[in-house]
Amino acid sequence: MSGSPMFIAVDWGTSNLRVFLIDRLGTILDQKQSDQGMLGLAPEAFESTLADIVAPWLEHNVPIYMAGMVGSKGGWQEVPYLQCPHLLTELSANLVQLETTLPVDVYIVPGAQGIGVGQQADVMRGEETQLLGLWKKLSMDASVDSNKEIFFCMPGTHCKWGRIEKGELKQFSTTFSGELYAKLSQESSLVKGISSSDSFDPEVFQKGLDTSKKEGGLLHHLFSVRSRQVTGEMSDAAVFDYLSGIIVGNDVSEMSECLHLKGKRLYVIGSSLLAQRYRMALSESDTFVVQVDASEASILGLTTIADAQ
Repeated sequence: MSGSPMFIAVDWGTSNLRVFLIDRLGTILDQKQSDQGMLGLAPEAFESTLADIVAPWLEHNVPIYMAGMVGSKGGWQEVPYLQCPHLLTELSANLVQLETTLPVDVYIVPGAQGIGVGQQADVMRGEETQLLGLWKKLSMDASVDSNKEIFFCMPGTHCKWGRIEKGELKQFSTTFSGELYAKLSQESSLVKGISSSDSFDPEVFQKGLDTSKKEGGLLHHLFSVRSRQVTGEMSDAAVFDYLSGIIVGNDVSEMSECLHLKGKRLYVIGSSLLAQRYRMALSESDTFVVQVDASEASILGLTTIADAQ
């Protein structure tokens, strides 16, 4: 049976706002979603937007914990990053409390900052909370030694790759894969005059993966999306899954090599369809993939933070 509400979880991204009423066991008692992401809001509109969507839950007098781009520059309030490496449990000790007119306490979870595999500065917001959830999930699993290296991949607009060791986020690296696909599949000459489809053709996607292994590199591979369609080698309907296969294939190939993932276990945290594509690509690299639902990881991470308060 569900218990009494313990806190309100908020996942506030660039394009969407999702809120959850959570009990002490991490059970979702109620949830809502809105398209009022941070990109469409003026700074002064965040508080009223949140107040409106959680209004029925305020009577429970429980705190609100927010993760994601809400704490970025251009969000409600910019919150400092934690510098990697850092213990994921340190997130709860570094919450930033906002000054609001709401009758409950409101906090933002800090993001993470570090140096990626290419020795470039890297940042994340929201994913750190999911990683805390992953680590908590594994620490409760007697069949898994959560103190050993935990490798992760988080497909999305900006895909995150990295590792955790003894509960510490050691390093992560971001790839532009999701946003690259979004831009090329909507605005580029590669798909000019072709209507997109929500269906997924694994055979066509596999052709893209196969192309990603050939010589020439990503920029050369990408043009084949156009040339194979123009010359009649590929139908219009196949273009989008083929493009996805090329991008995912290159992403997996490069990062698998950097992280030395051959023969290792990798946790893929993401939506089921996107995770399926990454699993297909990773299956060819002798990597054992375990899929984790992103929402589940996020809720467990925020529950862990709430428990620590």
